[in-house]
Amino acid sequence: MAYMNRSRFRFRWLRTSAAAGVAAAFSSLCGNAAAQVASLVLPRAAGQQALAVRVDRNGILARACAGAPCAADGGEALPVPADVAPLLGGARAAAVTLAGGRQLAKIEAPAAGAPAAGSGSWVMLLAAPLAGKGTAPVVLWSGWTGVSTGEHGEGRSDAVVVEPLGNESRVLVGQRREDVTICGRQALVGAREVDPRTMTLVKGASFQNLPATERGAARKVAAERREAEAAAPGFRLLRPTAASSAIGRRFAEIADGDPTTAWSEGKAGAGRGEFVSFSSADEVGITGLGLRIKPPDGVQGGAAPRTLFVATPDRLFEVSLPEDAWAKESAGYEVKLPEEIRTSCLAIVLDEAYAPRGASARGGEGRSPAAPDVRVTIAEVTARTAFDGQAPAALVGALAGGGERARAAAALLARGGPEAVAAAIAGYDELDAAGRQLAVGVIDAAPCATQIPFFTAQLASASAAAAPRRGGRAARSEADPELRHARDRIRRCGRAAAPALAEVVKGGAAAAKVAAARELALVAPAEAIPALLDALDGARGEVRRELRAALAAAARSERALAAVEEEVQIDRLRARPEDAQLDLLRALGPALGRVKGGGAAFQALASAQGAPFPRRYLLQAPAAALARAGEARAEAYLRASLRKDADAHVRLRAAEVAADVPALASDLLAAVSDPEVRVREAAIVALSRAASAGTRLPAGAAEALAARLGSDPWTFIRGGAARALGAMPATPAGDRALVGALADRSPEVRRHALDGLGAHRATAHIEAVRDRAEDKEEDVEVRARAILALGAMCDTSSVDLWTRLALRAKAPVGERDHRLGSAALAALGAVRPADLKARLGPLLARDTPHGLREMARAALSAAPQCRR
Repeated sequence: MAYMNRSRFRFRWLRTSAAAGVAAAFSSLCGNAAAQVASLVLPRAAGQQALAVRVDRNGILARACAGAPCAADGGEALPVPADVAPLLGGARAAAVTLAGGRQLAKIEAPAAGAPAAGSGSWVMLLAAPLAGKGTAPVVLWSGWTGVSTGEHGEGRSDAVVVEPLGNESRVLVGQRREDVTICGRQALVGAREVDPRTMTLVKGASFQNLPATERGAARKVAAERREAEAAAPGFRLLRPTAASSAIGRRFAEIADGDPTTAWSEGKAGAGRGEFVSFSSADEVGITGLGLRIKPPDGVQGGAAPRTLFVATPDRLFEVSLPEDAWAKESAGYEVKLPEEIRTSCLAIVLDEAYAPRGASARGGEGRSPAAPDVRVTIAEVTARTAFDGQAPAALVGALAGGGERARAAAALLARGGPEAVAAAIAGYDELDAAGRQLAVGVIDAAPCATQIPFFTAQLASASAAAAPRRGGRAARSEADPELRHARDRIRRCGRAAAPALAEVVKGGAAAAKVAAARELALVAPAEAIPALLDALDGARGEVRRELRAALAAAARSERALAAVEEEVQIDRLRARPEDAQLDLLRALGPALGRVKGGGAAFQALASAQGAPFPRRYLLQAPAAALARAGEARAEAYLRASLRKDADAHVRLRAAEVAADVPALASDLLAAVSDPEVRVREAAIVALSRAASAGTRLPAGAAEALAARLGSDPWTFIRGGAARALGAMPATPAGDRALVGALADRSPEVRRHALDGLGAHRATAHIEAVRDRAEDKEEDVEVRARAILALGAMCDTSSVDLWTRLALRAKAPVGERDHRLGSAALAALGAVRPADLKARLGPLLARDTPHGLREMARAALSAAPQCRR
């Protein structure tokens, strides 16, 4: 069994399937008349019956015989999966001799397209029964090998390994896993071995995964007994990531810094080839290893390694221990490597072991699975580096400059836990820019509870430093890398950052307070509500505006609903200053109508007699939000403000927000005649918005707007009335008023009148519109709007005029020709005369200015708006 120190994905699917080639193989194999026949006869030997096997396209036929001669004819047809049957015509069969002379047959059927044996193959291990154990052939194992299933990086596949042992062999069945390797070398884990005594698969087999050729080329290193304790490294560079086996799954204890704990392999027999893999940091050079073999309390059945291998992705060292360390209590050993190595992976692979008392020497090839249970053990493995003995503060100091040594120090600090992070934070301000960048990488790896106070302080200081460059305002620029990084880490930690941010909002400098308020509203809106309301008390000017904006952002989040509803409860609301009460209601915006208790909170502020102007003004938007939600008292309050408030500014604000309250359309219509011009303007704009949104305006709306259009002394009122009439559904009175406005002295009013006529497609007044389009003395924008209106009216009689104007824009005398030409092209695109492509041909030539050519193409591709 192999063990990992991280959780597994539960959902798995077939990722690389040799079976995927079955369909393709079926036709080719079944259609091949010359498909091979694999025959094999295993003679009777060592208490085992004889076995005859024949494999061909028809299946697998096997027969066990008491003696010779033995033939497969008349034998048992062995079942095979449906997806395997078409592959049997290309199968191979081979005899494997086990320890003691007994044999089995290995049948292998490669999948279609498999590059080599064992890669995407179906395998069956077949044996004759032992003498006196029946007559049926014994299938020891069958299944696909080399077919990986599972998530990327965590795939696993079954494997069958035949390990030569002189004239005999071991046969093992196990798994190869992408996440359990010897630094990239494939490893067989969870192995079961064919026991020659019983001819069954037994669990707990060990296997030396390192190839013999690589072992033979390994550099040999002799470990030396340590007479005195070496300087303890302040950091554990090696982190166990996987093990081929471990008693109690406790493989992480091999590098936990505690010599009283240990890793013991968990396989039967020699345990040869069992391994533990470690992650490391390739920035840090490893000069050697410290080994402690026996823990103080020992291990039941424990034994010491005699030789082991140290593997990296590209190196292999064979290490021999000078003595039986199990007989040396608390002995330590040093392995000095012949060269410094830098690697991200290191593995310890067991080889030979010292035999404990009463047991035979261990480690030979082919050791029986029934060998005594002896647990080869290592208590501690420690990497030796140039930084051994240095405290965290010293490593932080080594970050300065950002060079190779600094990067190595940073890698060690990143593995140093809370003490290392605390040291990086404490020494941050003393470092240069390169050192700070490395220190931040260390702090980033810390839990949010550790890093957030630091990054909140960074946010506050960086924001305060940037404020003077922006006139005292909080900086929004992302140019400062420290500010940008601090913000990123705060957002990653989310709600965990709320307490630290709330402290800055409460007591930070102005720019820091604003920056923290924005982040708090984003990452923890519920916590932001009370913190921001508290901070608004006493805030002034720009800071108050920014805090109010943050409050609005937080209040409109669904996550803050419970906090908002708590704050609008009457007793809690009244405990706050009036400004804060108003800010909360305003911050909720349209959401106020959905807040339980929002109406009561509004009434608590709105019902007071003699309310001052600021309160009345600021309550208009909350009143509109509640009125839209059906709050009758809020609607009445807004109506009274619009019709009766003595202050024109309040009436103006009421008109602005009433546009989204259909029930107040009649009141807005009355406000069109308000004596204050700005109130009239706001009412007209609100009616225009309401009409555009589909609100049905009350009877007399067109007449009232027409009166303003025809007689109001203010140009912007007449223009607004024309816009409002254009937004409304067409009426005879409204269209007559728009036509009359074509004689208005203001070009702006004439433009809006033409827009309205075009929107209504008022063809009854097309001649008046043509007059404006053809009048060369008319304002150019008025003429352009008239052309667009004619296009909307589908005026085919103006097509020739539009064509001339469009072509003139190719070589314009001035901006006038360009503007009229672009309007003419839009009108042509709306009408789409049958010969439009010919008309616009000159504008599609390469010598046409790019913008004009693109407008011509747009006209040709536009969807027609008129029937021909």
